[in-house]
Amino acid sequence: MFPDDQGPPETAIAYTDQYFEAGVAKLDALFGAGYAKANPQALAAYVAACASNLNAFMTAASAMAGDDFDMDEALADLAAQFEAASEPAPKPKGRRR
Repeated sequence: MFPDDQGPPETAIAYTDQYFEAGVAKLDALFGAGYAKANPQALAAYVAACASNLNAFMTAASAMAGDDFDMDEALADLAAQFEAASEPAPKPKGRRR
């Protein structure tokens, strides 16, 4: 469940760092450069939502764990979904009148 060179504390820090970096990128892409730095509460909410989502995933995954369940594979799938969701959103087009 954890990389060979990391235990739970190091893995938790790595996830938090990923969420932080993704939050800065996402908020700045949506609202303009420097938005995340100027609005740390928005960034904190983004990181908290990511952590909550991971907790829910881990809780559900552990409940489903059976002989054929592969936690590493499930985490890899979650990481791929996170990467896809972390890509900057396209800028909205102007309003039509």
